[in-house]
Amino acid sequence: MPRDTEPEPRDEAAPRRPDASMTLITSMLERPLDPGYQAAADARKSAGLPPSTGWGTPVLVVYLLLLGLLLGVAGADLRSREGARAATRADLVERVQAADEVVDERTAALQQLRAEVDDAATALDRRLASGGAEELDRLRLASGAVAVTGPGLQLTLDDAETASVDGDGDPRTSDATDGRVQSRDLQIIVNGLWAAGAEAVAINGQRLTSQSAIRFAGDAILVNFRPLTRPYVVQAVGDPTAMETAFASGTAGAYATSLQQNFQITVAITTSDSLSLPSVASTTLRRARPADTASTEETS
Repeated sequence: MPRDTEPEPRDEAAPRRPDASMTLITSMLERPLDPGYQAAADARKSAGLPPSTGWGTPVLVVYLLLLGLLLGVAGADLRSREGARAATRADLVERVQAADEVVDERTAALQQLRAEVDDAATALDRRLASGGAEELDRLRLASGAVAVTGPGLQLTLDDAETASVDGDGDPRTSDATDGRVQSRDLQIIVNGLWAAGAEAVAINGQRLTSQSAIRFAGDAILVNFRPLTRPYVVQAVGDPTAMETAFASGTAGAYATSLQQNFQITVAITTSDSLSLPSVASTTLRRARPADTASTEETS
């Protein structure tokens, strides 16, 4: 039987270096360039080729220059367009202002001519009989051909503080409550003043006659084809006490109260001892013409 032999003892492994796990980090620190890249660089150098310049190549420089040029041209184009739009807007504003000035000048000249005609008509009135002169004055007053002054009422209407900017909707016929004064509101107020006994009415200096129209165009209210700006001041010449009582007790007074309570529109009514209303810019006969004197005499 074989003899039992004792197993040979294993060779004890050599102790590991403490920095053995740091080999990769040490290699990266000592050799930051990969050997493959280093070999390629050495091959280019041995072949007599210049080393690669990477991002510093002339192509990149040209590309950056072109990019900067394009950005500069785009910015200059945007600035030029903004300047052109601003110039166009300023030109339009200037033209509108110039047109308004021309209209105001011609209106003033027309008022002067109307005053001269009134003076001539006054001289003619002195030659008329008392009844004829009074009738002529009444017709002038009703047609707005002459300026008037006297006691009366003044109503001031203004939009509510919470009124929306969009004026397309009519808050009186829809569920939206935007609190804007509409042309219909002024029509009802003016008709109420006429019914209360007003002898002459004007809105923001625009005299109202049987030929006048109160219209709504976009966001603007037009009277005699002239746009009005808020607040809207309605002046009526007549007996202030009687007019105030009749207006308040009529449908127009109730409507004004509804504007205040339901739409928060400002409606202020005051009496005045002296109101001055201008005459209309022009009076045009549409269908009337002078009667034939001979036919009139024969008829009489």
